[in-house]
Amino acid sequence: MYKGLTAQGEACTEVFGLNDRGVLVEGRRTAYGTAKQSVELWRIATDRNQHSKAAEVVRVAWNRPLADVLAAMFHQSEHPAAELLFDGEEEILSLLRDPALREGFLSHA
Repeated sequence: MYKGLTAQGEACTEVFGLNDRGVLVEGRRTAYGTAKQSVELWRIATDRNQHSKAAEVVRVAWNRPLADVLAAMFHQSEHPAAELLFDGEEEILSLLRDPALREGFLSHA
């Protein structure tokens, strides 16, 4: 769900129905699941020394619709309340904080 940080952000969320239009909410939910899978696939590929495959995972992840969800996940993983934001998602939070994974993804963002 989107939460405006300013009055203008709140107005945009309301005017465009960003939290009320089911298709938009479901799209972000799907984008989150896809982003998680990309991060996990990158880890598997690098653990197997399949670096070209890992690079392809990154390329595809950043070229997907709603790649901003992936960017937000990296940003939120460094937030002081990250443990609360990723409650029940400790494994993905750990991956998002991994220096090698961050380098692999964020150097190509």
